[in-house]
Amino acid sequence: MSRPSVVEKKSPVYLTYRTGRHALKLVAIAALASCGGSVSPDASSLTEEDRRGAMAEAPIDYGAGPGVAVDDDQADGRESALGVQGALAISVPTGPSDAHLKGVFGAPFSWPIIPLHTVLLPDGRVFSFGSKPSGIQGALLNYAVWDPALGMGSKAKTLLTNSTGTDIFCAGQALLPGTGNVLLVGGDRIVNGQRNYANNDVNVFAPATNSLTKQSQSMAYQRWYATVITTASGEQAVIGGRIDRFYEGDSQYPPTPDTYASTPEVYNAATGWRTLTTANSDAAYGARVQAWNYPRAWWAPQGNVITFNPMGEIWSLDVNGTGAVTQSSVTMASGAPTLPAAMFQPGKILSVRDAGQAVVVDINGADPVVSSTAPLVGDRQYGNATILADGKVWVNGGSSTGNDLVGAFYDSETWNPATGTWTVGATAQKARLYHSISMLMPDGSVLTGGGGAPGPVTQLNAEIYFPPYLYKTDGSGLPATRPGIVTAPTAATWGQNIAVAMNNKNAVARMTLVRFGAVTHAFSNEQRFQDLSFTQTGKNISVTLPSAANVAPPGYYMLFAIDANGVPSKAKILRVG
Repeated sequence: MSRPSVVEKKSPVYLTYRTGRHALKLVAIAALASCGGSVSPDASSLTEEDRRGAMAEAPIDYGAGPGVAVDDDQADGRESALGVQGALAISVPTGPSDAHLKGVFGAPFSWPIIPLHTVLLPDGRVFSFGSKPSGIQGALLNYAVWDPALGMGSKAKTLLTNSTGTDIFCAGQALLPGTGNVLLVGGDRIVNGQRNYANNDVNVFAPATNSLTKQSQSMAYQRWYATVITTASGEQAVIGGRIDRFYEGDSQYPPTPDTYASTPEVYNAATGWRTLTTANSDAAYGARVQAWNYPRAWWAPQGNVITFNPMGEIWSLDVNGTGAVTQSSVTMASGAPTLPAAMFQPGKILSVRDAGQAVVVDINGADPVVSSTAPLVGDRQYGNATILADGKVWVNGGSSTGNDLVGAFYDSETWNPATGTWTVGATAQKARLYHSISMLMPDGSVLTGGGGAPGPVTQLNAEIYFPPYLYKTDGSGLPATRPGIVTAPTAATWGQNIAVAMNNKNAVARMTLVRFGAVTHAFSNEQRFQDLSFTQTGKNISVTLPSAANVAPPGYYMLFAIDANGVPSKAKILRVG
């Protein structure tokens, strides 16, 4: 789990990325720092804005190790030689004899920025933002797009200029169901020379043009660390976030108090914004014990937003009219905004709580039902939870000692909903701590990356995790033969039977539907999973989609076919709505 400390030497690091017209040569100095072992005694207790000085000299890691120079123009050939990348696409690498039990991590590869905000796009590419190309906090200048079809070298990544005037660091994000564009709300603002105040800007990223555009209408409230939830009607409910941070003041600047955006807002792509003036709550998503900090929230089958706060309280938000918020009498163990959660079945949520505890919260009835499940191997603060193609939940990264390497977890673990048990998985090369991400990809693999700003290491890199279901079960470590979906519709509506054609007549055991991910700060606010009913005749399958938008909110999903051996196909992209 934890690794011994490694002291890094100061070394210049050079990295080239393609921009729209030119190559951008980045030069960074990895300062003398510890890549493990102890940190300053009070580092784990510092707030984000106060940590910056303590961790400003974190070594930079482009994938080959902190302080090691990387020429990304040669990455395609290098990665192919390592067996990670095929000619022009990522392929499943050969693994050790236990690959079918633990899965495999591919070799790390560089990323143009820290991908601390990451959204899967309808065309299979990945949109990311959050830091400068040097790995320093701030998204005022750049954002990036990765095309997995082109591999993992510089040709696959595009570093783009943010000309909107909005620093989108620590914004909220969600994929818009009608257009496939990405909605970005709020972000960072500098006041009196101090960062981490909020803005109320609204921006939209258009995948068709790779463009980021500031919208004319802003939110009513400034928000830094807000969560965005797509509703059954296709609107986006925005909850939580801080407005102004506490600053004690100095001889030059006056003090400022903490203030929080405890009133939700709703975005309609056609009509703009409305404020839920009668749904104000400090306890649900405001000032109380960091309830504002990227609230863990989901659209529920009952037609409302359910949110958990760190104290273990469960709240319900009605987004109709001017809104209403109510607290459930049901509670769970205390948690933290640094811990992940995921809706692994309709209305069923796996929530990681303090000290490695885990609970299942069933929100399908009139009152939530909380039940304990097996604990994790440890307290994975800043870890991520990702729903896999088969509905299991994979948790990676995190540290038992906060945003440092002393208690960092490199081993991953997978939770099985059928048994309520965890299985220890493959070991990553990189620590994934604060500002790291993890997200399911259409090929059934998982993209995991980032970390830093601040951090003990500035992780300008990513790794691909290949789950056990991609490997033969004979101990050879060879990739499994996968079923293949030849044709499927690209759009359909609720309750519809859709025709899917397979590449052979072999029996399909499951058809599954996984919503696209939009992840940041240990929470993927969009992901959800469900099994689908189907009938099979030879190569042809008739699949029944979920019956209602409350169960499957409009938007983009990955449709997987899973064979009798548990091996998933590559997904077809389906827009439901």
